[in-house]
Amino acid sequence: MADTTYKHGNPLMIDYTPAAGNIAEGQVVLLGNTTGLTCGIAHRPIVNSTLGAVAAGGGVYDVVNLNNSANYATVWWDDTNNKVTSVSTNNALFGYITNGGGGGANSTAKARHWPYISP
Repeated sequence: MADTTYKHGNPLMIDYTPAAGNIAEGQVVLLGNTTGLTCGIAHRPIVNSTLGAVAAGGGVYDVVNLNNSANYATVWWDDTNNKVTSVSTNNALFGYITNGGGGGANSTAKARHWPYISP
């Protein structure tokens, strides 16, 4: 199963070349330091060491909500569990829940991918 499923929106795409293996469609990619300063999302598969593109924010995706974050809660990407979480420590900023929040741990919710820190 993919990490995310694109639903709608106007994602900003940026160039990305994977260096540690192939990237699957829907896979969340950590960008920045080792824990992931931020994250991108592949809309198409990308072969290792080949230039592709990832979404850098702006779309709405189905995601698995690890710990029952409520609607409009800020969430981070937990790359160990491949789910969004309310825990920021050692996780990459993902965005916020827009619909389906509060459905219980490990439920599917919609989240806006908005991995930017507000000023």
